[in-house]
Amino acid sequence: MHRTTAGIFCLLAFLLLLANSVAAQDNSPYSRYGLGDQATNQNVINRGMGGVSQAYNDPQSINFVNPASYSNLVLTTFDIAVEAGARVIANKDERFRSGIGSLSYLQLGIPIRKRLGMVLGLRPVTKVSYNVLQNSEATFFDTLKIPVAYQYEGNGGLYQVYTGAGVGFGNFSIGFNFGYLFGNIENSTKAIYPTSQFIFPSRHSTRVSYGNIFYNVGLQYRIKLAEETDLTLGATGALKQNLSARRELMRETLAFDASSNDYVTQDTVLYAKGEKGKITYPQQYGGGVMLRKADKFSVGLDFSTEQWDQFRNYGEKDSVRNSWRVNLGGQFVPNARAMNGYWNKVTYRAGVYYGTDYLKLNGQDMTIYGFSVGAGLPIRRQNYSNQYTVLNIAFEIGHRGNNETILKENWYRAVLGFTLNDRWFIKRKYD
Repeated sequence: MHRTTAGIFCLLAFLLLLANSVAAQDNSPYSRYGLGDQATNQNVINRGMGGVSQAYNDPQSINFVNPASYSNLVLTTFDIAVEAGARVIANKDERFRSGIGSLSYLQLGIPIRKRLGMVLGLRPVTKVSYNVLQNSEATFFDTLKIPVAYQYEGNGGLYQVYTGAGVGFGNFSIGFNFGYLFGNIENSTKAIYPTSQFIFPSRHSTRVSYGNIFYNVGLQYRIKLAEETDLTLGATGALKQNLSARRELMRETLAFDASSNDYVTQDTVLYAKGEKGKITYPQQYGGGVMLRKADKFSVGLDFSTEQWDQFRNYGEKDSVRNSWRVNLGGQFVPNARAMNGYWNKVTYRAGVYYGTDYLKLNGQDMTIYGFSVGAGLPIRRQNYSNQYTVLNIAFEIGHRGNNETILKENWYRAVLGFTLNDRWFIKRKYD
């Protein structure tokens, strides 16, 4: 393996370990609702452009938002990215900071023949991670009031493993992603009373395991405006889908263990396993346009929406609403064909987004907005090799909430992606 490529693999391995370590510190009370905080569903290139992706395609990268773009693959492409950052949650009186970190995606794109490509991939879809303590007062025997601390905890999330294909006919491309959505989410509430009282602390927990197939489809149409300039229209969508689920319930009394400085199970009051049910996953669709001049610049505009009013968890609604988002961004290269001057060949990116989040708490809509910058750094190609390597980076700043919501949330994320292109299945000829 080329020394530079090996070094980047080591760097990515280190950052993945760092992201997993940071993820353990993540604490977002908003992840309690729906199926958890939604993972950003664009690759690092599109995230550097504010999330613009509906009409984006590139022969040397994988845009899994719109599978129609797979038809443009010309090289076998291995793509991986990790992210890490911080989340700051604030109300009128307090601020709380926690870490963010995870694998963003892992995928492999393979050109089958001209204008036909396929992709295999794995990515997170949602994440649940919160730990909130609330002090209150409980009433016993109608008049006896005892202080109690309620500790709300949640963890888990959903993942997608998928395959997809895209095929092109003239200026038109169509594609699909098909795979399996799986994972589990656990929510618990712990009631802790003063140790001097003859009342045992308790914990109520619910664990739901999910698993079902999923799909989405995409279209793209390219309009040639000049010799090196074109306009691409893109659209994606997926209908409402049902996820199979299995729910476990646990009710326990607890006792404090001084050796571990934590509460342990003293007695199991109730355990119910295997209640099957359905989770209704909402319909989603989007569209966009991108203007591109080959080897020079791209600029695009997207609109997307998800119908979270359709969401049901075992037939019950949650504090969610239909969401929408507008993304605007682009990229440019100073001089991709320059014989010297490395920074002339770097791709520079920037973008913004604005919309309404899928959460609606206490009757208040949650606005969401942010901006991003990024870059694509080409790595020197090894002599006599078909490999082409790019290190893509993006930095995002985002905000959720307003002065009417209980909490306001800011986040900062750095995303690092590594794309390795190579030509496979070369038929050797000997004279």
